[in-house]
Amino acid sequence: MVAALRLELAGIAYVLLEAQPRFGGRILSQPVAADAGFGVDLGPTWFWPHQQRMQRLCAELGRAVFAQHVAGDVLYQQSSTQPVQRSGAGEGMLSYRVEGGTQSLIAALTARLDPARLHVGRPIARIAHGDDGWYVTSEDAAGALRQIRAQHLVLAAPPRKLLQINGLAQCLPVGLPAALAATPTWMAAQAKFVAVYPAPFWRQDGLSGQVFSRVGPMVEIHDASATADTGFALFGFIGVPAEVRSQHSAEALQDACLRQLVSVFGAQAATPDVSYLKDWARDAWIVSDHDIGESPRHPELDLSVWLAQLHGMQLHFVGSEIAPDEGGYLEGALGSVETFTRTSGLFV
Repeated sequence: MVAALRLELAGIAYVLLEAQPRFGGRILSQPVAADAGFGVDLGPTWFWPHQQRMQRLCAELGRAVFAQHVAGDVLYQQSSTQPVQRSGAGEGMLSYRVEGGTQSLIAALTARLDPARLHVGRPIARIAHGDDGWYVTSEDAAGALRQIRAQHLVLAAPPRKLLQINGLAQCLPVGLPAALAATPTWMAAQAKFVAVYPAPFWRQDGLSGQVFSRVGPMVEIHDASATADTGFALFGFIGVPAEVRSQHSAEALQDACLRQLVSVFGAQAATPDVSYLKDWARDAWIVSDHDIGESPRHPELDLSVWLAQLHGMQLHFVGSEIAPDEGGYLEGALGSVETFTRTSGLFV
């Protein structure tokens, strides 16, 4: 989306194809209420003070940021047979959130792009490369195939998902397909639960909202409020492996998460206004078979060996996994876009 904005501002013609029915990919926010214009995050949530690209993008798009709430005591759930332990260990590391949910960045980007160039629900069926450029065949909502010829091809999907596109691997330089296949999709097999409440009862009890648990199903819990003072919420990372989660319904997992919140925070946690579960391991547009069961690790892919060939082919990668630094983070994706704008030869 940011790469498209840079092309838009430079007056360069482009077409943006998105396989899913919405823009954002792993960026996903859900509303705190039916009529609310802001939400809580089920995908990327934080960024940190050293991540200057994210801070500059939020400023450029007019999106306010606020510090993650960490004031108050931390809870430790060591065993289901032992009382929850409370510790005044001090405030955690400073991190930032986008006010109203990270997807507000996607909304702000969409508003700045030419709607005639934006296409959702258009998965790519085939990619081919010839002497006169790239041929990209996509499928529309009616199942009809449509082909676009482009001078440059810019790819943003996770590397392992890119390799599932018919024809792409055959176009790539020798050795690059194997390197892409070895690059993990950050957080692809993660599941996250969020519960929204009318008031931040944990703060009123002197708690930060942070919980570290050996009981589960959530292994970490944090304050997930949509802004500094509205949309009060708690979220947790589910520690149950994806293979085990697949044997249970979403409703059963949500119930287990709510029971855990009650066990650590008390009866007030039992009745959220709304709750959400997002199991990214069930998102076919994000996760690959190789990602399931693989231990989480940050992607590290050095494209320097193939840069000259990619430049000659006018092929560019702008995904988070293929980043000069901060791989896997939003910051990394923005770094990939910076590399694209600096080296593509389009922005002169």
